[in-house]
Amino acid sequence: MERLQKTQRRFSNPMIHRTISLILCLITFFSNAALAQNDKVATHNHVVSNKHILLLNSYNKGYTWTDNEVQAIEEGFANDTSTILRIEYMDTKMINTKDHFSLLKQLFEHKYENIKFDVIIATDDDALKFLRQYRETLFPGTPVVFAGINNFDITKIAGLDKVTGVNEQADFSANLELILQLQPKTKDIYVIADQLTAGKLILKEFNSSAAPFQDRLNFHYLIGLGMADVQDKVSKLPSDAVVFYLTFFRDGNGVGFSPWEAIPLISESASVPLYGQVDYMMGKGILGGKVKSSYYQGQVAAELAKRILDGENASEIPIVLDSPNYYMFDYEQMQRFGIEDMHLPKDAIVINEPQTFYYKYKTLIWTVTGVIATLLLFIFVLLVNIQKRKRAQKGLQDIIEAMASVLEQDSLSKIREALVDVIHRVIFLGKPIDEIAFFNYTGKLKDFEPENLAPLSGEKDDHQEKLIRQAIEHESCLTSSHECVALFKNANIPANVAYMKGQRRFDDMDQDLLEILTNNVSMAMESLEKNKIQQSLETARKIQLSMLPHDFREVSEPFGVDIHANLIAAKEVGGDLYDCFAIDDDHLCLTVGDVSDKGVPAALFMAMAKTLIRAHAFHSQNPHEILHKVNNELIRENDQCMFVTLFLAIYNHKEGTLAYANGGHNPPCIIKADGTFSWLPLETGVALGIMDDMAFTPQELKLNSGDGLFIYTDGVTEATSPKSELFGEERLKTLLEQHTDLSAEPLTAKVIDEVFEFSAEAGQADDITVMFIRRQG
Repeated sequence: MERLQKTQRRFSNPMIHRTISLILCLITFFSNAALAQNDKVATHNHVVSNKHILLLNSYNKGYTWTDNEVQAIEEGFANDTSTILRIEYMDTKMINTKDHFSLLKQLFEHKYENIKFDVIIATDDDALKFLRQYRETLFPGTPVVFAGINNFDITKIAGLDKVTGVNEQADFSANLELILQLQPKTKDIYVIADQLTAGKLILKEFNSSAAPFQDRLNFHYLIGLGMADVQDKVSKLPSDAVVFYLTFFRDGNGVGFSPWEAIPLISESASVPLYGQVDYMMGKGILGGKVKSSYYQGQVAAELAKRILDGENASEIPIVLDSPNYYMFDYEQMQRFGIEDMHLPKDAIVINEPQTFYYKYKTLIWTVTGVIATLLLFIFVLLVNIQKRKRAQKGLQDIIEAMASVLEQDSLSKIREALVDVIHRVIFLGKPIDEIAFFNYTGKLKDFEPENLAPLSGEKDDHQEKLIRQAIEHESCLTSSHECVALFKNANIPANVAYMKGQRRFDDMDQDLLEILTNNVSMAMESLEKNKIQQSLETARKIQLSMLPHDFREVSEPFGVDIHANLIAAKEVGGDLYDCFAIDDDHLCLTVGDVSDKGVPAALFMAMAKTLIRAHAFHSQNPHEILHKVNNELIRENDQCMFVTLFLAIYNHKEGTLAYANGGHNPPCIIKADGTFSWLPLETGVALGIMDDMAFTPQELKLNSGDGLFIYTDGVTEATSPKSELFGEERLKTLLEQHTDLSAEPLTAKVIDEVFEFSAEAGQADDITVMFIRRQG
């Protein structure tokens, strides 16, 4: 300790400190200078003796397409010790933005500041795009060889000199012909693609090839969807459809997928074959196709780079435009969808084929003696299976015969007795049943809630509840030793859970038969309920239509007008209304309305509004007074808070005047005798059924000979196209101006037809009502 303190005092002298610091600075300076000189000499020798190649990949390591390209290029220079190959991955399937490109530029600028490359190999579109933007900044004058470029044309290398490469082009026409050859009944092709750079280019190439097939095939595009949505779509396709997988590295939710993640998920969900266009897709769930070779792309790129290193000018080396593709198929997928070898193109490659007979059965060949014993065992198993099959056939027959008796019962007790009888015949096979308990479960399946399980007789015990819980959580019937739980998956069936215990031990077949029984009963009951509802709705539709006038001759001749109206409900029954009736010999009442809801409630409200209008119209010839009274009536006991917009007019045929008032309805159109168009001046007003004691503004219009009035509901102007465009007032105005010469009935039909054509694929979302009246000469 004393020695350490002396040492510290010795070196604490300021003069000693400065001397030591000076010596250390000199040593550091001369050391760095020597190292720098050595580095300069080493770098100079390195540049002289070696050639540098930069392999710039658009995508990431682990992506099979890129890995095959890299492997081919590495093998191309494996024996050339004088060539240094540096490999970079831009990873643009993960991130593909301007900022990402800019950051890569800064990285390469810093990383390769002191390295001059003799040639750059760019794989796929993003790498070439990057070099177009930054080559002259980062690697001025360096020759470029590209590979794997989709839809290549000369514009993709515009602004670059010293460039050559190999084209990547899928033969989509051959693939579409292949699909029609293997599956001639195909009508629809569902195309899967992402919205990344390569995905957009591949899709563009596909659409170009698909154009000649538009008269034979319908093309649908699954783009911008999440993986779950894609799986759901392909799982519900009809048998005359196929799926064509282009690329899916990122779904519509921004989630990234590698091909070996995406393809199996889609293939396993798909109900129809999945075709592809690249060789690395095979073996993951693709049935097959005429595919591109990623390895060949890299192989040709390496050969072109060697020619440049040997002194050839890159600009004078022709671009390889012929992309070699070949037919490849997956045997397992062929078996899955019943595709036979004889239908494949000549020289097609088939992967995952079974091994040869000898290789697969050589163990059996050398154990013939054991085979005899095994065959005897098989015979025994077959006898047992025959007995089981007979049992299954009898059980199914009993279920079919018993279904009618269960469904014909008209009381809860009789339904219970019928169900017990069927289960006794099918499951217990005549053995005594010691215990029976019926329950009614009103909760959701998979999520057992004890409070929703109510015994219909007696009390439930813990053991019964435990078994019932298992059945509900698994959404299936349950057999356990001598007990069973029959679960009917229809909450409207009384006693939808039955627990039974008897003297017979159950097996898997018993549970299967019990499941078949309960499913058939549930579906039959559900079908009956739907039938009853459908019949009720059909009756309601007929009643509603019968309330509307259809023969307009009884008013058109006496009042000297051409008039027609039509209503198309969005559901079986609707909430729109129209009416046209004579108040007296001189006055004709017209009304068009739209209830705030759809379906049965709206239809009832519509019927009430129409009835009230007729009742009050015969006591007043003032539309604003009629609306006032109808509004007050509708507000009473309007617990559902429904309302209706109404346009009400009374036409005086002697004077040619039209008195009208508006209750929140959209303005009608005036079509003059000379064909000019205008919107009817209209006070906004308030919809009926919202506020009590509302006042409505009286208005009047003079209809000259030949003048017409077109009244409609917003189901016309708010009809939506598949592109989410509205039909709109301007489109309606143009349509009416083009057909001013039509009489009332053809004009209303023309408007409805145009609206349906506009929104055909999107479907009718709202009730549509139109009325046209024209004063005759």
